[in-house]
Amino acid sequence: MPSKLDPHIAAIEGWLAEQPQLTALAIVGRLSENHPKEFGTRQHSIVQRLLRALRRKTAEQLVAEEPLADATTAAPLPGVVDGSGNVGPDPPPAPLVEQAGKAT
Repeated sequence: MPSKLDPHIAAIEGWLAEQPQLTALAIVGRLSENHPKEFGTRQHSIVQRLLRALRRKTAEQLVAEEPLADATTAAPLPGVVDGSGNVGPDPPPAPLVEQAGKAT
């Protein structure tokens, strides 16, 4: 089913290329300024869905352009390996417990 946004997708993509941080409300505001009979705050949710889809598409393109070799050959991050979460110096060892019944 065609969307009323279809004829405006190129303009929206252009706005996002210039200002990637634009919100759906800002886009609806621009659309309502240019086409007041077609757009108002009621179209906010469809613009949100479109914006989410456009950003997802852009992210997928960026990931696809990233060379895979860089991700697999990257050096491991420094830090705790055992998962203990201890990032400070090792604690002192506990004192040895004497064995019961040991002859003195």
